[in-house]
Amino acid sequence: MNNKKGQAALEFLMTYGWAILAAIIVIGSLGSYFYFNQEGTSSIFVNAPFYGVASSATENTVNLEITNKGGETLSSVTVNITGKGCTQDASFDGSSSSAQIITLTCTDANAGTTFSGDIVITYLRPGSSLPLISTGSVSTYIA
Repeated sequence: MNNKKGQAALEFLMTYGWAILAAIIVIGSLGSYFYFNQEGTSSIFVNAPFYGVASSATENTVNLEITNKGGETLSSVTVNITGKGCTQDASFDGSSSSAQIITLTCTDANAGTTFSGDIVITYLRPGSSLPLISTGSVSTYIA
């Protein structure tokens, strides 16, 4: 007796098996990219006219590398990070268009964790007495 129904069912299940295997591989590779690589990741974003180049952190210290990309000489530039016990303002030379490293002290930045905070930069444009605010965010692993 020739039973073709069993062969069709087996082929049907094999097709679903290959599709499920492909989905598991894709989910696993995405998970390893976004989850397992947390120690080396660092991101910084700052709104115009500033540009966040890089960030790093050690225990109780956060370093930001920021550039003035506005093409104007800015005055009274102060940088602050809210989050993880950062209460200190740092000054920034708004006349330079080269990257500057700003170091802030943060009391709750413990080694082995990830630091996340909001950046607030207050500055004055030439010929203006109205303070402007540029915001951003930073996320980095604390070594």
